[in-house]
Amino acid sequence: MTRNVIKYGALGIVAIASILNIATASAGPCAAEIMAFENALPRDKNGELAFIGTAPQSIDAQLEHQPTRDSVERAKRQSQTLVVMVLAQAEAFDSEGKSRECADAIAKARRLLSP
Repeated sequence: MTRNVIKYGALGIVAIASILNIATASAGPCAAEIMAFENALPRDKNGELAFIGTAPQSIDAQLEHQPTRDSVERAKRQSQTLVVMVLAQAEAFDSEGKSRECADAIAKARRLLSP
């Protein structure tokens, strides 16, 4: 079960990341800022995202349970997914011409990378 979660979680990240790399035909008011943020995200040798963002503390951590390798990897993937989802939201706002909402989403993505 854990392997399926890891496999599908990784596929989800790759799918969302590839969507973000598609050039938008109708670039909105903060498209340049989104592009700059995406280009600044660290990537590994294969071009895959290689950053670790932040995420809310898990219940296990609140109960002072020691993390496992799987739980650490899961947390890393979840934090990456959250940043990528916020960027996708920024792109959606940008395509709708909602510059304030787009700027807010980019600011949220920045906070998720460095709290």
